[in-house]
Amino acid sequence: MNYLTECLACNSTNFAAFEQTIAMMHQNLPAKYNFDKCNNCGLVFLNPRVDEIVLGEFYTSAYLPYRVEEAWGKYASFVKKDQLQIDKARVQRIIKHCKPSNQSRILDIGCGKPTFLAALRDSINANLIGLDFSEEGWKNDRELYHNIDLRTGEIADLGNEKPMDVITMWHYLEHDYQPQQHLNQLLQYAHAQTRLVIEVPNFDSYTRKKFGKHWSGYHTPRHTALYSPNNIALMLKNSGWEVEEILTYGTLHPYTLHWMSRMEQKGINWSASMEPKFIGYVIGMILNAPIYLLQKYFSMGFMTIIAKPIKGN
Repeated sequence: MNYLTECLACNSTNFAAFEQTIAMMHQNLPAKYNFDKCNNCGLVFLNPRVDEIVLGEFYTSAYLPYRVEEAWGKYASFVKKDQLQIDKARVQRIIKHCKPSNQSRILDIGCGKPTFLAALRDSINANLIGLDFSEEGWKNDRELYHNIDLRTGEIADLGNEKPMDVITMWHYLEHDYQPQQHLNQLLQYAHAQTRLVIEVPNFDSYTRKKFGKHWSGYHTPRHTALYSPNNIALMLKNSGWEVEEILTYGTLHPYTLHWMSRMEQKGINWSASMEPKFIGYVIGMILNAPIYLLQKYFSMGFMTIIAKPIKGN
């Protein structure tokens, strides 16, 4: 186990136990994992953390995001279409807030299955780079990702790469064991006009308050920190970045968090088929639609941060 002695966002040593949860989207084990809360900035973080070397145990072949066809059966095509809509929303977010051109250099950290970069490639003839610790997301579909520079490694492995115009992190930062260090490293690949776009679960949100310890935003033990607007802004400042805007929503529909949290409450077998649950999922999304229409005013589960380098960095 990996024990933290200071807050990931503000480096304070003043924190205390806050919540305990079991492993989520995983086999139901009796072990519980502890989340501490910083008394200075309010960041909630896993402590102790699972050693990175054994994290693979929580990303097995039974992990739901890895088995769309197997899990959703005859409804798999609907799930795939949903991912296309997410990628489209991300492209629109980049175009609106970063205004890239065909000459732009765009880096996606934690690209996983690089469908976002593929969607971006089809919209903008830019220089696209995807970075992930593993090539599992693209090794069997390389032809789908032509004209995208896909690399394995960490930020430090980028070497003497030229500065980027846009850097994206779609649900990467909540997994990061050394967020301040990595955000600071990114300054090496930024210029004064670079925009950093981050999407993460929002701890200060409706779904977290509704589901408490069953909130799937914990995603125990894969998520190391649960950010809120104030402490992610503080962490970015401590890492050399200035927040330009924080949106109360992301590109993922907040009902996704609602449904997964409800399934965590029920203690379902995540390795089983989800096909029988699809109709209920759709009905629930329709019934809860009036609530989630408010996400542009109050965070329902996610948030998006647009930042730029602090002058002088």
